[in-house]
Amino acid sequence: MVNLLARETMKISVVDQSPIFSNSSANKAIKETRELAKYCDSLGLTRFWLAEHHGSTSFAGCSPEVLIPSLASETESIRIGSGGVMLMHYSPYKVAENFRLLESLFPNRIDLGLGRAPGSDAFQAGALAYGSKTTGPEFFATKMNDLKSFLEGTVSSTESFESVNVTPGLGELPEVWLLVSSRQGAEYAAHFGLPMSLAYFIDPSCIDLAEVYRDNFQPSIFSKEPKISVGVFSICADTDNEAEELSLSAAAWRQNSQKGIFGSFPTLQEAKESVNGDLIATNDNRTFIGAPQTVRQKLQPILDKVAPEELKVITICEPLSARVRSYDLIKQSFALN
Repeated sequence: MVNLLARETMKISVVDQSPIFSNSSANKAIKETRELAKYCDSLGLTRFWLAEHHGSTSFAGCSPEVLIPSLASETESIRIGSGGVMLMHYSPYKVAENFRLLESLFPNRIDLGLGRAPGSDAFQAGALAYGSKTTGPEFFATKMNDLKSFLEGTVSSTESFESVNVTPGLGELPEVWLLVSSRQGAEYAAHFGLPMSLAYFIDPSCIDLAEVYRDNFQPSIFSKEPKISVGVFSICADTDNEAEELSLSAAAWRQNSQKGIFGSFPTLQEAKESVNGDLIATNDNRTFIGAPQTVRQKLQPILDKVAPEELKVITICEPLSARVRSYDLIKQSFALN
């Protein structure tokens, strides 16, 4: 059934991966993330989430918890968060203290988005773990239980942590989400009572999990009722042709990745020279490219099926001015009657 209220009041948020282009660098990518956050704040968007990737020549964002305070101090109202912290690598105790401290510094503006994927290859994952034996996916539920205890200030169910307390007097709970692209992820989100952010840009079939999540949701300190957002890749421009041209950089990067060639994103000019002419026409259904009305029409079946409260949008194109314009137009598309 179509949720008309959700459609009319759709929140628009940002997931930024700090993409690195061939004519740029990781340093410049981070600076552009800062500029983009400030602009999205001025647009009145809801959230600005920072991705976590390690050892990547494509994405510069490797430590959301370090970048969050910089962006929060340079913006006024937009929520700043992780999209997400890859809990398998880290101590739940340290994650809890980091984000309660951030919430203390920036009250009611911090999100802790949690991911279950490694966000890296096996070599980077080993370096992050540095001897820890609790980094496998089989430990996620235990770590989530411990994180919940540390965040809410209750006794941990892990026996050796019974006497462990988060530093007294830190901020309240940040808003906690779970990034989900699989049924197990949806079951975890429902079990722990977490808002769920569906990663459509990773696996479009994940939208089928909305019903599983809602049917099994257990109210918690994190949320009293089910809450769903959908993460999509979109590039919006004044015309369909302009948007399709801007999408060539990301399309060429995906094409290279599928061939096992990993690196920075090509510039638009480089992409024009290398991308197959029929690539846009045969593009997969994970991307939403076009003018405002086109993007809205392409998104509508997802909105009807999932009835999310929020869209989290990833936009990768160059120059930065085109990314900025894309978010502006996407917001406008949902303001149309």
